[in-house]
Amino acid sequence: MNENTNKPLGFGEILDQTFRIIKTRFKTLFMITFLIMVPVFALQALILSLSGRDLITSSDPGQNLLDQIVTNADSFANSTVQEDFTSMFVNLILIFATPLIAGAIIWTVKLTRESKDTLFAKDMIKRAMPRYWPMFWSTLLIGLMLFGFIIIVFMLTGLSSIMFMFIDPIFGVIMMFTISTLMFIGVGLLFTRWSLYLPAILFEKVAPGLSKSWRLTKRQTWKFFGLFLVLFIITGIITTVLQLPLIFLGNSVLFYLLTNIISIVTSIVTIVGYAVMYFDSTTRREATDLKEMISEYDVTERS
Repeated sequence: MNENTNKPLGFGEILDQTFRIIKTRFKTLFMITFLIMVPVFALQALILSLSGRDLITSSDPGQNLLDQIVTNADSFANSTVQEDFTSMFVNLILIFATPLIAGAIIWTVKLTRESKDTLFAKDMIKRAMPRYWPMFWSTLLIGLMLFGFIIIVFMLTGLSSIMFMFIDPIFGVIMMFTISTLMFIGVGLLFTRWSLYLPAILFEKVAPGLSKSWRLTKRQTWKFFGLFLVLFIITGIITTVLQLPLIFLGNSVLFYLLTNIISIVTSIVTIVGYAVMYFDSTTRREATDLKEMISEYDVTERS
């Protein structure tokens, strides 16, 4: 797959290349995430089993369809302390695992674009390992920065909405929606400008990679922002469609295991698309740098 790797890609071409890479390398991509997360999933299943959760289904076979749905919905709402602890533990491990998973998948995308024939999940993980800690600390830093921005946004939106509510309730609701939308777009664009830090750390040996990402996303911010939205919508639809039948399993161990597998699939879609964006931006940046060098050379020759 190297027919489009040496030229800049459009919006649709990035999505097309994303899904072609997933189709070509799905086994490798899935195994990367599975190998890293399987110990966590196994521990989660063990804790849930010991806490008394049913293995396959938590519904009563004698109930009708509607009663099963209502019962299963109630079981999700009423979680135990052990289940809350398990969820917190899984989320904590996920914070540590995400940079390694993303790094290995980005390496897979890179080598696939270079038409490498045989790729193994373990090899991709090993390639990402040397840059793990720079990726982890940079991810933590950017996560804290974005969290701070989001808190400020919520505070400003809330205070502004309350002020407008005193003037007129209907006008206040309209302004709250407008301000929230503008704030969402603003934070989203800022995240987009910073988003390419992981592959920059991985390949260009920089940390935290914010300035490099800022340069790579220059003149591409709105396109990448739109691509992130499309990818999130696609993964949201996939998650909804695949998880909807699982409601009949109730709050069982099997439900959590299948939900984790679905999350693996959706994360693959997002990270592969993210990696393709990075390589497209580097191609554009190299082309721009080459044009600037040629222009500078022409000016020097004329002088």
